Amino acid sequence: MASTLSDSPRQNRILGALSTVEYARPLDDLELVFVQLGQKLYEPGDNLDYVYFPTTSTVSLMFTTQNGASAELAMTGNDGLVGVPLVLGGDTTTYCAVVQSAGKAYRLRAEVMRWELDQGGELQHLCLHYAQALMTQMAQSVVCNRHHSVDQQLCRWLLLSLDRQAGNQLNITQERIAATLGVRREGVTEAAGKLQAAGLIEYSRGHITVRDRAGIETRVCECYAVVKAEHERLYRLMPDLPTTYQPRTNPATLRQRAEAHFLQNKPVTPNTRWDKARLLYELQVHEIELEMQNEELRSAYAQADALRARYADIYDFAPLSYFTLDPAGTIIDLNLAGAILLGIKRSQKNRHRFSASVAPEYCSTFTRFVDNVLQSKAKHICEIALLPTGQRAETLVRIEAVPDEAGRECRMIVIDVFAEKRAGSSSGAEQRAALEKRRAIGLLIDSMPT
Repeated sequence: MASTLSDSPRQNRILGALSTVEYARPLDDLELVFVQLGQKLYEPGDNLDYVYFPTTSTVSLMFTTQNGASAELAMTGNDGLVGVPLVLGGDTTTYCAVVQSAGKAYRLRAEVMRWELDQGGELQHLCLHYAQALMTQMAQSVVCNRHHSVDQQLCRWLLLSLDRQAGNQLNITQERIAATLGVRREGVTEAAGKLQAAGLIEYSRGHITVRDRAGIETRVCECYAVVKAEHERLYRLMPDLPTTYQPRTNPATLRQRAEAHFLQNKPVTPNTRWDKARLLYELQVHEIELEMQNEELRSAYAQADALRARYADIYDFAPLSYFTLDPAGTIIDLNLAGAILLGIKRSQKNRHRFSASVAPEYCSTFTRFVDNVLQSKAKHICEIALLPTGQRAETLVRIEAVPDEAGRECRMIVIDVFAEKRAGSSSGAEQRAALEKRRAIGLLIDSMPT
């Protein structure tokens, strides 16, 4: 989509951190909007139709009690996104998202955002990191509101607001600040008066100008530093993901993308009558549409062929549970038996870490096991216990794993030890079947690349 340099989606920290390839995919679906002061993006119980990426605006996440009292849970600006419940698999929210500072934001339709998250790429990782930072901010707000003075709370709120927008001016009334902090207006008036008397801020008619940020930082409680440090730490943890590109087939925006491509590469045509010019335009745009559709089909077929070639052997042994993990332990792929073993949906595999299904006393053992597989680039074996699911009790499993050639994937076969022991006490025919199964496992593991 066309945008000026001052209105670039890259002004948002999440979108700005994406690689060129990953950033190009949702770009056409990002819609620039101007949000007004006090505008409610979500009400409690609303379906999340959009995710918002603020650039020059800030949004407060507010919770209101039945008697009308309210308090801010957290605030979001150009550091993140509004719509974290959708990132975590939800469709609705229990709080209100209200614009604290008017400005611009880019919004993305929920169905497009879900598709992007399901790819398990950079956007998913950045959004999950931001969700953790937001939870830290929420937790610290609870501590601050309970144990620190109104003066310290106001200093924390001012610094967090400045971090999420450009400049040193905030357009907000004392009444709204009081509602945000969940305190009486008189308390905010007194605290703001102290800061103004010290020459740290200037306040008049709903406008706050911060004159001495360093002075405010000397008065703020430790809550601000905790939130800021955690936020910066998580943004530095961007993993080294494989650079793959999967085009998103979206008929709703195909015409829009084709026209944008045409305007960027508009051929020189002679002056003609309007009807001929319009016909020529339609033909040229339609030609680009067909080319884009063909490219998306070719890419989809190529990826389907690659997946079939990669997993053809393992899916022949349907009773076995097969998993592929990234270095962080996130599930990249699994077969049906694996999904049943963990009790998860295959379509949501990228949202699960295998360790989440491991019994707590075995988590450190499993983490070391995955690290050893990837670092040694050799086959390893371990036994751990898995937590119970709705379909089975807690069970002991044996894992045999090898890395891929680059050492970025841990490919595992998970065998239910209890099931094997039950087979050992069964009839002769069942024991022979179990023996054949173990032989097949050995052949399969020996044939996997190392």
